[in-house]
Amino acid sequence: MQVTRQPSAFKDEADVITRVIHHGGNQWAIRQRLGLGDRPLLDVSVSLNPLGPPARALEAAHRALDRAGSYPEPGSPRLVATLAEKLGVSGDAIMVGSGTTEIISLLAQVLRESLLREYGDEPVSHLVDPIYAEYRRSATLNGLATTGWKQPALAWSTEFVPPNASGIYWTGNPVSPIGHVWPSRDRFLAAIDAHPDLLFVVDEAYISFMADESERTLVQAAPERSNLLVLRSVTKIFDIPGLRVGYAVGSPSLVERLRQFQNPWSVDSASEAGLISALGDTEYHQRTLELMGSQASWLCNALWDVPSIRPVWPSSERPASAPPLPNWVLVSLVDTAWTSTQLQDELARRGVFARECSNFRGLEVGAVISGAGQEIQTRGHLRIAVRTAEDNQHVVQVLRTVIATRPTA
Repeated sequence: MQVTRQPSAFKDEADVITRVIHHGGNQWAIRQRLGLGDRPLLDVSVSLNPLGPPARALEAAHRALDRAGSYPEPGSPRLVATLAEKLGVSGDAIMVGSGTTEIISLLAQVLRESLLREYGDEPVSHLVDPIYAEYRRSATLNGLATTGWKQPALAWSTEFVPPNASGIYWTGNPVSPIGHVWPSRDRFLAAIDAHPDLLFVVDEAYISFMADESERTLVQAAPERSNLLVLRSVTKIFDIPGLRVGYAVGSPSLVERLRQFQNPWSVDSASEAGLISALGDTEYHQRTLELMGSQASWLCNALWDVPSIRPVWPSSERPASAPPLPNWVLVSLVDTAWTSTQLQDELARRGVFARECSNFRGLEVGAVISGAGQEIQTRGHLRIAVRTAEDNQHVVQVLRTVIATRPTA
């Protein structure tokens, strides 16, 4: 497998700082831009749980509003204790924040002075493009030079560590938006242990949607390693992105350093109460896994059958050794007059809001993706979240109808 650096990694750091990063889920923006008003819009631009928020979590959050006249407890100790018991790790190895995006920012702040002092102007932040943009943005805002590496997009899994690197390596398991999954926990940990000078920041934001989560997560391994921090976003698995809360697990010394940089009231009382309740809802999680087990593969297979739509996998035939699908499907547009930007707009006009991916490096309109002996010229990419059977069928039908036409502009 050939791996190369992105040639533009150091050319646009100022742009990274000043440019607004567009994420999925911003219905207001696309409604305003296209003049959609209040018409129904099925949102498949964000990979949230299609079951909706657990009722008991919303009830707990609502009850917590009775405490709105009091400050939240700094550090969310009740939530930390709940997580420690559930995960089987010590509370001093857990840090709770206002979503994992806050923790990403804090990590870059914490490591800024020590990393720059140790490595000078050399790259100290490493990632494989395309990937979640906040890693690069947080590093750049804190003066950490970033190297973007490029892997073949067409692969069943990922297994790459920057060669001879020190500093930070940001990765995911699974990795958004491509959907790659590290092949095994043992091989992942072996790579981490073989690179003690490289801090692995492993984002497990979507791993709870996978039935074999317990065999893949690095949460229990993180506290005993000084070069591993695991990020966990709970807003996705519980469909509560409006309650800003997430957590990280790492060595007690690293967690303590992160806490020193954190604002005292990072997580509000309602978010804390909602998550504490949701964590105990095992029946909800089981229903989620059952839904994903059937609908992720259905959606991927159905998209393979839509002309000009190509899921970013080597082929439609997944070998038995392939890892589970994530709770979204990234697709390339091929052999079509439509670009991803045009197609996103037309789908929205017809009531389906997909994630247009041209602001991910390597997924731009006209990008070439390669791997598995293939090289494919694309017209851009869309990411489509897995939802209920009815919703998935509707999305595929609308997509099939639109792609059979030609763009008007």
